[in-house]
Amino acid sequence: MKVKINSVDPVQDKSIEEPTRTICEICNDEKGKISGEYCRDNPKSKDYLEDMFEGTDYLDCWVYIRANETKEEYDARMVKRFSKVAS
Repeated sequence: MKVKINSVDPVQDKSIEEPTRTICEICNDEKGKISGEYCRDNPKSKDYLEDMFEGTDYLDCWVYIRANETKEEYDARMVKRFSKVAS
């Protein structure tokens, strides 16, 4: 008696879709104005780690934003921040 095993090759099975990556709403997947580097959550970054369960992606983007903030942007953010406190 011959037994045939049906094995599915995930590489050739077209019904299995790979997850799509969306553009980040925080850093817009762009290089920084000052650093010239991508956010650490961008696959183009030299520091990119595929840390699906780490949960630091949000923080990576904000570190990138602050590191690439110009003096004018920083000053405007501080004025806005302290005007809320004074109100």
